[in-house]
Amino acid sequence: MPQPKSHVLVIGAGVTGLTSAVFLAEAGHAVTVIAAHVPGDSSIEYTSPWAGAHWHTHATPEDPRACDWDVQTYEYWVGVLEREGRDEKLPRAGLKLYDSFKYWDFPVKEQIWWAPYVKDYRVLADHQESFRSINERTREDAGKIQTAVAYRAVAVNVPQYLLYLQERARKADTVVIKARLPVERGLQHALEAAEQEAMNQGRSKVVCFVNATGLGAAKLCGDEAMYPIRGQTVLVKGEAKTIFTRSGVDYGAYCIPRPGSGSTILGGTKEKDVWSETPDPEVTEQILKHAALNIPELMTGPDGGFEVISVQCGLRPGRYGGARVEIERVGGKRVVHAYGHAGGGYQNSVGSARLTLRLVEESLASVPVGARL
Repeated sequence: MPQPKSHVLVIGAGVTGLTSAVFLAEAGHAVTVIAAHVPGDSSIEYTSPWAGAHWHTHATPEDPRACDWDVQTYEYWVGVLEREGRDEKLPRAGLKLYDSFKYWDFPVKEQIWWAPYVKDYRVLADHQESFRSINERTREDAGKIQTAVAYRAVAVNVPQYLLYLQERARKADTVVIKARLPVERGLQHALEAAEQEAMNQGRSKVVCFVNATGLGAAKLCGDEAMYPIRGQTVLVKGEAKTIFTRSGVDYGAYCIPRPGSGSTILGGTKEKDVWSETPDPEVTEQILKHAALNIPELMTGPDGGFEVISVQCGLRPGRYGGARVEIERVGGKRVVHAYGHAGGGYQNSVGSARLTLRLVEESLASVPVGARL
């Protein structure tokens, strides 16, 4: 006879929470997701919809856990695309493989540890495209590219991907509840409120919780290591044919097509400890200036410039010491924390969710089977 399902309640419906819900549900757990914001919503509190997003690791060899998470996600996304290619009936995740270029305006001393794990990695000489053409457009007194590499990377149509994760979780019998939990009295009170909300919807007693609240964990858990990393981006008409990221001496720039949407995200900024959701017009101007140099083919407006759809800001959940993915007992309740992934939420998502699943099952190992109902 099959084992009875244990009820796991995930708090948060960002990419971390939803990916965790998918893996938990598909492993046979009864899963409930409770979140103030769900796919389709737009709020500065809801970080995941504001992301670029594409596979571009921020991990360093000093953080092997994050490196491993990123590699797992890359391989998993490529596998999703391969399965979609074989079966037209599968739901589309909103993923696509592109040629991706990484430029530096200085010699690279860092270890490019991820080179063996991505498809078609190669170092570009200065006479190769697009290394050559960008430098030809650059004034002599401005920074020029000194190092460039190319590889195949996955870009994500973020709104589509979040809906894909939610629907995949629902197909595995996950229940998604849109509700705001109280945070003023701390995590234990919020867990009790979440369980009651789920039971009001006919769900059973919760055996384990997953805390995927992102930046909200600062207040909910009293985690003083949490801090915001504000990012400003510009969405423009036209779907770029390639991805690029560029590291200048005093700036960063990127271009990420949103597969199938006819639009592209241009960015961006990383402003530590800035909470404002109001875009800065000067930052917008700088983003478009750098993009004009690197991706002029998107300048299709009647005035010869970009056709701007929107300008937006999001708050990445930064955390000193890296993401928190670990087990804790809170007032006798089993909790697996999964938050604080900073700007790596999407590329961390699969590896982090697999660890979350393992920790949930480790936490449940001491629970008698009959008590899991």
